[in-house]
Amino acid sequence: MKVAMGAAQAGVLKADIVSYPDILNEGVDELMAPPFYHSVDSTPQYHNHFRIGGIKLTLDGSPQGKTAWLTEPYYQPPHGKGDDYAGYGVVKDDKVVEVYTKALENGWQTLTHANGDRAIDQMIMGWEKAEAAVPGVDVRPVLIHGQTLRKDQVAELKTLGIFPSLFPMHTFYWGDWHRDSVLGPERAENISPTGWVQEAGMRFTTHHDAPVALPNAMRVLDATVNRTTRSGKVLGEAQKVSVMTALKAMTIWSAYQHFEEASKGSIEVGKLADFVVLSENPLEVEPQTLHSLTVLETIKEGESIYRRSEDGAAAVQAPPLGVSMAQAQWPASHGHYGADGCFGPALEHIFHALNGTEH
Repeated sequence: MKVAMGAAQAGVLKADIVSYPDILNEGVDELMAPPFYHSVDSTPQYHNHFRIGGIKLTLDGSPQGKTAWLTEPYYQPPHGKGDDYAGYGVVKDDKVVEVYTKALENGWQTLTHANGDRAIDQMIMGWEKAEAAVPGVDVRPVLIHGQTLRKDQVAELKTLGIFPSLFPMHTFYWGDWHRDSVLGPERAENISPTGWVQEAGMRFTTHHDAPVALPNAMRVLDATVNRTTRSGKVLGEAQKVSVMTALKAMTIWSAYQHFEEASKGSIEVGKLADFVVLSENPLEVEPQTLHSLTVLETIKEGESIYRRSEDGAAAVQAPPLGVSMAQAQWPASHGHYGADGCFGPALEHIFHALNGTEH
């Protein structure tokens, strides 16, 4: 975040960046003030294309690293663990309630990393208690990842007004691993259950979680629609959604998640001219080819800030597959962060990967 703040102060940012500092780190309270932060009860304001949107809280690890906190054991436990191993949480219940209560008292939007269904249970418990203590404050709390979100939990999210930001791109990058080792065939079918969320009449968003998988919006779109693994198998037919729904999750519903629906998310009078020109219409191509669409041009506030070269070569090409945990090379002192590939010096990692200097 300090890198992005420095870039904003230097006036070199083109894209809008919204950051959510980890509330468990020291000094976060001091960041929650202008020019970078404005409460959710006011119109979001960027300072040189950067703003702090709220806070982040992490409750568990990741399923692919077998550190997500589950209610049922892993299909195949990691080396050295018993058959009853189900991952683990990283924050005590009373601390979760304390954080959420403080967020409501201060009007801070909160993004909560919870992959395992047990971690999601903890999140739901925390918001129920916090909202009972501080009722009537809408901060649009967000569930990040929610990969093992159960169907019964979807209804609870809806009741509490928790916005799900799901991770269907896992069906491609790690779907086979989830089915064969992490969750087993039955549970793996419903990872990142966008179908259940849509069935409940809820909006949702999708993401790529760089550097776990490098930025590739078309791969996100493809995975949300097709849910095809790297071996070519469909993982969760019932969780598929239409192309239009998947596009909304990446545009207008994303704007809503960040309190920016009045200025972004769709092309219409009164909103910013932020959009891309694609090589083909995603609503008209064969759904199985969505991942091959390319961005020809990017417009930010009416200004062209990227154009694909005439010979068809992109200025920057992300690798075809995600960053492996072996590539991460983060120190063991980072605890579960280094173990599951979800955290670490992300900006530096992305920089080296995109510039071909990854080692």
